[in-house]
Amino acid sequence: MKIHVVSAALLLVMSGAAHAVNVYQGDTSDLSIFGRLEGGFYNKYANQTRENHVRNKAGINGEARLGVKATSEIVTNIKGVAFGEWEVSSASSEDNHFSTRYAYTGFDLCQYGTLVFGQGDTAKYLTTGMTDVFEHYGNTANDYWLLGGRQEGQIMYLNAVGGYSFGFSYQTARNGMGSYFNHETGFYQDLDVNGGYAASMAYNWNDGLLESAAFSLSYDFYDMHKSEIGDKHSFSAGISYGHLNSGLYTSLVYSRDKFQYESHHRSGYEGVAGYTMDNGLGVMLGYSYYGYDNHHTDKSEITSQLSWHFTPAIMLYAEGRFGLGRLDYPVKETRQHNAYMINMQYNF
Repeated sequence: MKIHVVSAALLLVMSGAAHAVNVYQGDTSDLSIFGRLEGGFYNKYANQTRENHVRNKAGINGEARLGVKATSEIVTNIKGVAFGEWEVSSASSEDNHFSTRYAYTGFDLCQYGTLVFGQGDTAKYLTTGMTDVFEHYGNTANDYWLLGGRQEGQIMYLNAVGGYSFGFSYQTARNGMGSYFNHETGFYQDLDVNGGYAASMAYNWNDGLLESAAFSLSYDFYDMHKSEIGDKHSFSAGISYGHLNSGLYTSLVYSRDKFQYESHHRSGYEGVAGYTMDNGLGVMLGYSYYGYDNHHTDKSEITSQLSWHFTPAIMLYAEGRFGLGRLDYPVKETRQHNAYMINMQYNF
């Protein structure tokens, strides 16, 4: 669920998950569970990524998510919070094990924000999340997912005051957080992090001429002391207009990323536009470009989604990712494969 520009799951500890089922509610504590089940037709490239070259035969697959959210008042205006979400795919997807999406605990400090510890989105997602609007694809024209996106071992802080949102996250030391293809050497590089941080801010206009518009800026830095390509830093800026799943929504995100010992930088542009009607029928279209050294193409694709919400909890959607031209990475003139799926999703 996106709340204006702020789509980071940290806000769920303040707003509650969509369709959550309340299991227990006392005077000072409550516990809720939520999740989703979905199944449908996937083509053989549907689950393939650069790092995961899974290629199944086209057929029917299923997926499931399960989450839990808990709060308990410690003293007036201070609550202890816990949030977790796990995902599992069917055995036919060759991924029949649970993977952790979110797992953190911490404090809701009321008007002073939320401070949590564990696995979750970095503060950079306050910006890159503006184009992360598709069920499976999109949001790839930046390096947000290079270290896992929802990173383990973090301290995360978020506060929303008026129309402003501020985020800060600190990453503790971790080995093997990701893998990066060094374009200059032609080899993959394991990414070990000694420490890092991300900071972001966003503003939503709630009235006036720019009502429903938003902008966001973010910066992150990671100390890659064991890495042959040096420290990583990146900058992202985004703008959006409208509200997701309610009328018009459109957004654009620009990112610029650099490793210390690489002579080139990488730049990405990603834009999405869509409209959801009152009867639940919606369409979303996106374009992504990511390149390095100003002219070498790392990614160039169109993402599309057609959806129909029968009820607030039940959705049928078709989604596809279609490559435009050939790529220069990892091998020059690499062919891009088209991926698509048709799924029915039930949220609770």
